[in-house]
Amino acid sequence: MRKVLFATTALATAAGALAVANADVSISGAQEWRYLSISDDYSSRSSDTDFTADTDVTISFSTTTDSGLTMGMTSNISETVGATTTSSISGDFGTITVSEGSTAVHAAGSYDVTSVGISGGHGDVAYTLVNSSGTEQTAVEIDEAQIDDTSSGAVIMYHSPTFGGFSFGVGTSHLTTSDDNTSMSMGAKYSGSMGDVSYTIGYASYDGVGANTKGSHIGANVSWDAITFGVGSSSNETSASSKKETLSYSVNYAVSDDVTVNIGRSNSENKMGSAADLEASNTTIGVAYSVAPGLTASMSSHSVEFKSAGSVNNDGTVVQAEIQMSF
Repeated sequence: MRKVLFATTALATAAGALAVANADVSISGAQEWRYLSISDDYSSRSSDTDFTADTDVTISFSTTTDSGLTMGMTSNISETVGATTTSSISGDFGTITVSEGSTAVHAAGSYDVTSVGISGGHGDVAYTLVNSSGTEQTAVEIDEAQIDDTSSGAVIMYHSPTFGGFSFGVGTSHLTTSDDNTSMSMGAKYSGSMGDVSYTIGYASYDGVGANTKGSHIGANVSWDAITFGVGSSSNETSASSKKETLSYSVNYAVSDDVTVNIGRSNSENKMGSAADLEASNTTIGVAYSVAPGLTASMSSHSVEFKSAGSVNNDGTVVQAEIQMSF
């Protein structure tokens, strides 16, 4: 009996090892260094500097069954935002995905088509302005369909296959016994071309668990030769008295295979339901240089302005330098 048990255990272990051996496994990583030099007209902080470093590691597994189904699992660990695990089953029907963790992505995020830019990918800058009262205010809201309510439990999504350049997806979360509400997200994207011009149009939206937690985004990118133009408009609401609207647009020009120049502008407004509406603008110019495969350096200058109730409370400039490494 003991010999049979040992033999069975050995077979099970061998089968498990064989399954792992037959799976495609990949490990990738990224490191980003970012330096900011801030100069604004708030008297107690007329100049400031900031340096951050972020590490991101991704481990992926995938295998294809005899029937043609593809099973996959990805584990992502980010130093700044935490860890997320995503698993999926794909076939001719599309892809079913379950994502859980601190950076779980809702379905809407896969169909955002944002404006193009060097800083942060959208022409926005990662820092805050300080208004005349000493209160920090976000310089520019990112132009995408943000999911502002924290996910509870796993995010379950369906993504369609691409047909005729069109694809769509839907997702839901907050599916736990301790949560009476659910949040829904959806998105759609279409890509096409006309002669030498290619374009992508995307729409994304979400409806959170709160009565006034919702948002949407529509954007488009158009490319011709070495020029890419992008525009995005979003609306994000977190309460009856806080509705953020953003319009962002920019142009990228590929000077060469290694050098890209970017000019862009982003405007955001937080409608507070009173005379004290908050507004911010950011005009960006920057350049990115591909030093080597997997190594990119960029430099950008941002001219920013913050208003409260129509009056300028703060303005200034920010110079940002980044080194991005991928492995």
